[in-house]
Amino acid sequence: MIDLSTKIHDKFTLEFKVGFNTDEAIKPMKANDYVMNTWIFVPNSLDINASKYSKENFYRDLKSDVRLITPDYPLHALANDEELLPNKTLTEEFADLFIAPNDTTDLVHAVKMYSAIAKSAFRNAYREATQCPDAQSCRLACQTYMDDVTKVTGRYRDFYKKLENSDIKGKIIQDFAYADEFLSNIMAVYTYHLRDYLRLTYPEDYTQMENRFRALLLGERAYKEQQGYLNVKHNDPNGNEDFVFRASLLKKFAESDLYLSSNKRKNTFLVEQILYSLAAGTAMVVATLSSFFFQQRYGNFTLPFLIALVISYMFKDRLKDWLRLIFAKRVSNKVFDTRTDFRVKGMHIGWSKDSVDFIDSDKVLPEVMQLRDRLPLFDEVSGNDEKVILFRKKVQLWSAELAKASPFPMKGINDIMRYNITEYTRKMDNPSFPLSGTWEDTGYQPVEGKKIYRLTFVIQCVFEGKTEYKRVVVRCDRDGIVSVE
Repeated sequence: MIDLSTKIHDKFTLEFKVGFNTDEAIKPMKANDYVMNTWIFVPNSLDINASKYSKENFYRDLKSDVRLITPDYPLHALANDEELLPNKTLTEEFADLFIAPNDTTDLVHAVKMYSAIAKSAFRNAYREATQCPDAQSCRLACQTYMDDVTKVTGRYRDFYKKLENSDIKGKIIQDFAYADEFLSNIMAVYTYHLRDYLRLTYPEDYTQMENRFRALLLGERAYKEQQGYLNVKHNDPNGNEDFVFRASLLKKFAESDLYLSSNKRKNTFLVEQILYSLAAGTAMVVATLSSFFFQQRYGNFTLPFLIALVISYMFKDRLKDWLRLIFAKRVSNKVFDTRTDFRVKGMHIGWSKDSVDFIDSDKVLPEVMQLRDRLPLFDEVSGNDEKVILFRKKVQLWSAELAKASPFPMKGINDIMRYNITEYTRKMDNPSFPLSGTWEDTGYQPVEGKKIYRLTFVIQCVFEGKTEYKRVVVRCDRDGIVSVE
């Protein structure tokens, strides 16, 4: 199964979070194969084409981070079930620390996984609370959420206090502190988000819960000050620069065991060399045959033969480059540009291949064109001129090797792709301009219009013979992304 979500990462960057899930396989397989094809429809007025926007430009604008999918546990179970794997593993590894104080590898892994799992549980519980159908269920969900996050952070801090009061010294204490600070930051973020949602959506119910939110958040703030952790400051002259930087480092620490080591390399080197050799050989055959013909006609060491030899050499050089372009174009839709190998703790768990090309509109699948959904007027005026970029991705994961990556159940990988659209905005018009205006009861009123461009992404996901499509429309102007539909 391929899970796909899209959001705005920043003003000029679109983020696609693609989950390649091995748990959804119908039957166990040695290898799970996934295919994702993305057609990008670009207005001709933006002047984006193969000569001005090369493969290198596309990959420059595309940033990809690949990580294991965080194991999913409900927050209520994480808070109350002592036999749940994250709780049980942390307890057992902590007990083993006092038997072998110098062997902390498994305990640090358990600490990081507990932190990452808790973060996902906090986020999912927050989202579930915001999707409640009525005020009463939302209020109860908020109460349960606050009870559960208190238990989750409290359990971890009990271990941390025992460690601080023990005779064990060294880096392990610092690692526990990093995870503790990370949990505190994440808990505060989602608790503030939940508070704001309840206050804006159900203000009457919020008044009943306000003291509970205040006690939890102010208590957490006091705890952070006691531990020497950084807090968000109101009206900080530097915009809480230090807090943001440290929070980013703590996130990388807590999720470091989920990120994959990857080796990306060019996938077409051998094919290119073979094609270039064929082009050079064909051009050489033509030039040699030409030389034989003119040699027999004019003889050796004659001026006509010399001129013919120079012309045939010039033609050979141009013919070689022309054939290289033809061969490259013919195979570009059959081979991939790059290959990335995924490894966890040195174990090879799979690979992905990527390729991008401009294609003609008449070569786009009918299902894709139907989802493109051009307006009749647009299709008549600009349909043939619209540029189409096809980005292809193929992923293969090995479930058996993936299961060895951690004692926790790993069900696949997330490929977080961020695509920067700055190149598309270079030749856009001003984002606003004056219209003719209107006459109102109060008199003439000037009116401004907005110049919005639309980039349409149609994404095809194929897994185990099943094909799904998703359509994403990015509304943007020269100042960046306006919205994503």
